[in-house]
Amino acid sequence: MVDIKEIEEPLSEVKDLCSGIFWVISEDYDLNDYQFLMFDIPCDPSGTTNSNPTISINPKSGNSYNHKKLWDSEIKNNSKYRPYNKKENDYYTRGRVEISNNRATIFFNLQINKPMFISRIKQDFGLLPENISDIRITTDGSKHYECFLDRN
Repeated sequence: MVDIKEIEEPLSEVKDLCSGIFWVISEDYDLNDYQFLMFDIPCDPSGTTNSNPTISINPKSGNSYNHKKLWDSEIKNNSKYRPYNKKENDYYTRGRVEISNNRATIFFNLQINKPMFISRIKQDFGLLPENISDIRITTDGSKHYECFLDRN
């Protein structure tokens, strides 16, 4: 089952390894006041999913989510996500966790390349030594991960 979280505090339990996508929802330029919105899919260290997600897996790779498609289908018209669902999917800073060949790679916008966000992503996606040992972080300054902070 897909786990959708808007959590203020990091998890205290060891979470299963997951791939997926996330947003850091904030209107503040310093990102200190934020909500973490994630859509994850439990998997093994090779990237094989361990469950049947309730939200359709929709990117080219076939084993995770596409930010735009998921935003449009699950968030945009859902009152649960007000008021930030009135923005487009690329307004807020965002990223992805990919897992394959016993390696986890975190891709995200340069704006969230901060220890507090990296720690949060690792904890919430189960990117812990007991689950996977090779974790790579890739900051992406391309238009693909551009957000409102990059447009000002």
